[in-house]
Amino acid sequence: MAFTLYLLAALGGVFAGFITTLAGLGSVLTLYILIDVLGLDADVANGTNRIGIMAMCITALPSFHKKGHLQVKKSWPIIATIFTGAMMGLALALNVDNKSFKIIFKYLLFVMLFMALVNPSEPKNGANENHTLNWFIALPVFLTIGFYAGFIQAGTGVFMVISLAMIGRYSLLDANGIKLATFSLYSLVAIVLFAWTDKIDWGVGLALAIGQGIGAYVTARVATSYPKANVYVRYLLIIVILLAIVRMFELHNVVANWID
Repeated sequence: MAFTLYLLAALGGVFAGFITTLAGLGSVLTLYILIDVLGLDADVANGTNRIGIMAMCITALPSFHKKGHLQVKKSWPIIATIFTGAMMGLALALNVDNKSFKIIFKYLLFVMLFMALVNPSEPKNGANENHTLNWFIALPVFLTIGFYAGFIQAGTGVFMVISLAMIGRYSLLDANGIKLATFSLYSLVAIVLFAWTDKIDWGVGLALAIGQGIGAYVTARVATSYPKANVYVRYLLIIVILLAIVRMFELHNVVANWID
């Protein structure tokens, strides 16, 4: 049973690493797998999920940096702002009980579905290499994204990529590079804090991390060569989220009872 559990976690991690690297909603899948498929308490799943995210960042980030899609010196104000918000979100996540977190996650699936239906595109006037930001707009946006990331993580990548494309006119690949750098920074702190409060299943988490690492590494190499790959992934993601909504809200039972 333990082998089967870890195998499912690893396979789910591979798929999530693939989705996260291209579309940014892989945490929706891993949280669903951890909570509904593997049966972890929702608050423990939230902590365990951070191990896979960290693994994904470590394996995918070098490819983005090597090919010029992450310039840390220019991006550090954004990274620091999101990190600050994430610390506040983590403080809340560490104090939310299992039942409350599960309810929140179920309803957030609808938000994630909406975000998946939104197709982030390159800025209409092309990417701006200077990436000039209006910080009166950017500061509250990035702090809010950071808070959400620290609290639940799921969907943060999409929020971040869309915000960077709209506010700073970043290309999707450059925005994904910043996303991965930011994820790695606050995920490291999150792992320490969740471990301190005993909200991580290390066996499942490591299996998930191995899978996500493999999925992210392979996908990062493909994505930087075939940027349009994220178009096809988005359609797949929409289908998966719909299935998760059906399962989490037991809509299949409602339909079955209606038929009977």
